[in-house]
Amino acid sequence: MLQMDLHFNHEEVLSTVGLPLHDICNHLGGSRGKELFNRYLEHQDAIHDDYLDEYQGTTEMLKSLKEKGYRLGIVTSKRRVMAERGIKLTGFDSFIETLVALEDVPRAKPEAEPVLRALDNLRANPKDAVYVGDSPFDIQCGKKAGVKTIGVTWGVSGMAKLQKESPTDIIDNWQQLLSFLDKKGV
Repeated sequence: MLQMDLHFNHEEVLSTVGLPLHDICNHLGGSRGKELFNRYLEHQDAIHDDYLDEYQGTTEMLKSLKEKGYRLGIVTSKRRVMAERGIKLTGFDSFIETLVALEDVPRAKPEAEPVLRALDNLRANPKDAVYVGDSPFDIQCGKKAGVKTIGVTWGVSGMAKLQKESPTDIIDNWQQLLSFLDKKGV
């Protein structure tokens, strides 16, 4: 971050996406991690809404899943205030039954607690659940929680990084998720 005279490359930053922000800032900012965290919060608050966009077909996919009777939740390492803001701005709030954000669990991704909390909130069994994510930390979290895991290639991690985590499946679009769910009878 140039304002703080910190130097890290794009790949190093992307490799942390999915972890809690304070962990990322401590990793990238070292002894200045807290300062980086506070500056990032200010920056994120100012630009968040301008950069928020849904991946093509997400609203239609969520609608389809709800119509088929699936119960939906979001597990994120974002702070609750920002996660709720994004869900509301995209209109996803009408589909989502539970949100587990950073401050809702003692141990965040890649540990199992966030997914286990979502399952508890939904009164769902891990063997009947699927966790979809775009980072290796998502896949690790879901596997530790005992759920099927699906990596999506349109996020921060490409196919190769997702394959290293051995998810149940990797998809390139939402139609493939619907096909997976139909085939597996989840």
